[in-house]
Amino acid sequence: MEHRVRDLAFWLVFVLNVVVSGQTVSLFGDAPRDYNERTNMKDCPTRFYSKPHPKGNGEIQPPSKPQPMGKIAEPTATTQVFGGVQAFADDFTHMAAIGWTRSSGKIDYLCGGSLITEVFILTAAHCNSDFENNAPDTVRIGDADFNSSVNDFLAQQIGIRRIIEHPQYRGSRSYFDIALIELVEPAIFNAAVCPACLWREPDLPTERMDAIGFGVTGFGEDLSPTLQRALLEKIDLNNCSERIAHQRSIPDGLRDDQFCAAGNNMDTCEGDSGGSIGVKRPDVRGNVISLIAGVVSFGTPCGVGSTGVYTRIGAYIDWLEQETNRSLSYAVCTQSFKCPKRKMQEVPLKFDPYPIYRFGLLWNEEDTSVFECGATLIDYQFLLTSAQCVTSRKGYPKFIGFKSDELPERIGVTDVYVSPKYKPDRPENDIALVKVENVLNTDYFRPACLWDRRVDGDWGVPRFRAFGSSIYNNTMLFTHDTIEIFHSSMDALKTTNYPNTDLVSFDQSINLMPGVCSIDYGASAISGTNWNTPIFTYGVMSILSRNCTSNLYVNDITPHIDWIEAIVVKGRDQAHVFSD
Repeated sequence: MEHRVRDLAFWLVFVLNVVVSGQTVSLFGDAPRDYNERTNMKDCPTRFYSKPHPKGNGEIQPPSKPQPMGKIAEPTATTQVFGGVQAFADDFTHMAAIGWTRSSGKIDYLCGGSLITEVFILTAAHCNSDFENNAPDTVRIGDADFNSSVNDFLAQQIGIRRIIEHPQYRGSRSYFDIALIELVEPAIFNAAVCPACLWREPDLPTERMDAIGFGVTGFGEDLSPTLQRALLEKIDLNNCSERIAHQRSIPDGLRDDQFCAAGNNMDTCEGDSGGSIGVKRPDVRGNVISLIAGVVSFGTPCGVGSTGVYTRIGAYIDWLEQETNRSLSYAVCTQSFKCPKRKMQEVPLKFDPYPIYRFGLLWNEEDTSVFECGATLIDYQFLLTSAQCVTSRKGYPKFIGFKSDELPERIGVTDVYVSPKYKPDRPENDIALVKVENVLNTDYFRPACLWDRRVDGDWGVPRFRAFGSSIYNNTMLFTHDTIEIFHSSMDALKTTNYPNTDLVSFDQSINLMPGVCSIDYGASAISGTNWNTPIFTYGVMSILSRNCTSNLYVNDITPHIDWIEAIVVKGRDQAHVFSD
């Protein structure tokens, strides 16, 4: 809660001094005598890094490679969903088997489902009854093998309180084929029981998806006693419509809240209804999270070339949140469900404290976040940022905000300069300068030096700044924490789709779950984070990057250095677009 209070107080405080290591350090200073005598900015390393930083050693250098966080165990390929492989209790901890208890005491598990909260199972609406029009009455979770009792101590059998079908579902149709099952009592999370998150994006995952279930393993066969998985790929709707032509349950054809998938001699079959299709992706800490993209609805008879049709979850987020009466966002899902023994994956990410050289643009007195657009101090009064940030519909920024370990602050903006090569809404030459009204104390705020590839050669390994959600004291108060994306080599540097421009692309090899990490757009890709050695900016992080899972685009600073120096050290008003 302390962090939250500090954040809320951010805009109520305006002071000129902070206490660092027992000493009072002024945040602002006077321009040095040679301020107007420089002809370029190449003396940056000796000018700004010749004295120790007042914070002390201040080393926050990241490791040269990601911290080892464990490997994901691949399932054993036991040949047996149609053509699938056997899955195990800790592979898909959200999997639920929906059962009908017969008069003999035997339970028939005819549908699947997915645990998405402590008390709600996501399934298909047509799983509301069996062939005799009886409703299901029980759910089994945490059990991947009904023939074995080895892991039964992890399994849970829970009664069904009620079934909530989508209000537009009709039994004779396969539209709106989605439902929720409310359990009589909450599930207990353990190594085999943990909710999945929902894929909220309008587009499906790009990689192959896992479909899981206890359905038949071939046409005319019995239901499988073991959980099966099949790797499937999305099929174009036009192609799918040809495959499932003349299906009476979809008289109006396929809708945009449905999608099709098929695999190489794999598919979901009878008995898999209500089960999930989705992917596994790591969050920013390397926790591997199951993400449900669809619910098994119907398909062609199982066999070679068969096709499954799925209800797309992203189209029903609002309804699901309304019925469960809770947020099902990525941040809430990954942070609030405390599941033991989550599988881990190595990720080239590291949470860092806020760097002092990181600033953010502010447009109004009422603005309460410095995270919309970043900026990097490169001289006593000048900051480097994105042209799109300073020429948006919001107008020119009026303040620069910063956040250090000791104090949040804001400084008035006096001038804005946009690269003369920039064209609105284009990613090339997306660079701008912002001048602030005060001369900053560069003993405290270390400016980043400009890396000139014409002189300094190729880049080192750049560090990219991003933000991810954090939770404090289990109070469900979320804030942005700084994330550093790093690599151990330059192998990922590659050409872009914008040849002969200032754009450079860095291949981001990880495929994070969406919504948990956002690039610090407008801030710099830098050479390192050690206060005792010069920090260089390679360029401005482009809006093309957007999230931490795509290629990371940077507007190289080198083609713009002459323009920057003409403004900063020669006082020329080149492309001067705003003055207070």
